[in-house]
Amino acid sequence: MGIKATAVVKKETKVDPKKPNDKAYYASLCVLNEDGKEYGLPRHLGEFRDVAVLLKHEAGVTHEQLHERLLRTRGTKKSVPLTIENDEAIKNLGFDPKAA
Repeated sequence: MGIKATAVVKKETKVDPKKPNDKAYYASLCVLNEDGKEYGLPRHLGEFRDVAVLLKHEAGVTHEQLHERLLRTRGTKKSVPLTIENDEAIKNLGFDPKAA
């Protein structure tokens, strides 16, 4: 039995103060343990696709799960339930398993 966790993906906006009309978007990823505590600081990735690739490769999330959670739901904050094999998999996602 693995470690129960939740991946939370948020669409964030980055605004250049010199050009407030030119907005750039990126995805932030954090992983929460069963108690809702974060495994360290959020990671910032280019877009939702980058998050999807990382979750598929390192957390064993299926294409169907990603499609259901990331594409079908609306909003700027989305969550994906995870069952992570071990602490090493949390490290591979870029988080500290001892931080939570």
